[in-house]
Amino acid sequence: MPLGFHFSIAGGFSRAIDKAEELGCDAVQIFGRNPRSWALKPVSTEEVERFKARRKEAGIKTVAVHTTYLINLSSPKDDIFDKSIKLFCDELAIAESLGADYLVTHLGSSTGAGAEVAFKRIEAAVEAVAKAGLGSITTILFENSAGSGATIGCSLIEIGKAIKLAETAGLSTGLCFDTCHGFAAGYSLHEESGMDSLVKVIKKEIGMKRLKLIHLNDSKTDFNSRVDRHANLGDGFIGIEGLGRFFSRASFRKIPVILETPQKAPGDEEKNLLAAKALLGIG
Repeated sequence: MPLGFHFSIAGGFSRAIDKAEELGCDAVQIFGRNPRSWALKPVSTEEVERFKARRKEAGIKTVAVHTTYLINLSSPKDDIFDKSIKLFCDELAIAESLGADYLVTHLGSSTGAGAEVAFKRIEAAVEAVAKAGLGSITTILFENSAGSGATIGCSLIEIGKAIKLAETAGLSTGLCFDTCHGFAAGYSLHEESGMDSLVKVIKKEIGMKRLKLIHLNDSKTDFNSRVDRHANLGDGFIGIEGLGRFFSRASFRKIPVILETPQKAPGDEEKNLLAAKALLGIG
């Protein structure tokens, strides 16, 4: 299965492909823009074509674009919701221009308004995306969250509901499962019984065929902490044994994997890549 990192786009989108090639990766995740700003810088045709050419040259099998953290598809506040829809559509358009396989996004937060209000917003959001003529080239993936505050999507039942709304609107959609977020939200990946329950809920609420991407991260915080803090593989509370239990399920070993590990010290990228390959049973 394809394996890679979330790479920086400093210096241009194609630099992410250069870095992936250096490490021997065949999967890439990038931001389509500055992830912490509402301002959108236009992407030139030259940069798009350069990215596509480098992807082909490097043999990159999977490309995912992650949306900005400012987008809130569940917001009850009209101004934030309207800005989120516009930015989401703009970022999806960037992903589609790059030929990305997936656009990964979080469902956001109800900011205390409750799940019912949040899902009415999500329904309106996916309908707006479909009306804009987007969401058929690049598949929209809803990523599970760690569950802090009034966040929507820490439960895979909620993710499944959002996927159904998106499919009803006519969008290509699915699940991106993050191991750190799942563990922090109370899915016990570190226990055999927990893995049985996880597989069961994915099959029932989402469908295994809709699991399209895995974010592979250890967790700096303990089980059910509701805190999103990624750790290098083997350095967190899930541990290599727990992550190995996750990938002991054959259905998970077929899915493209993106590492979002901290990589703060020299050699961390190589260390995480070797650990991931060992977990996945690839050379």
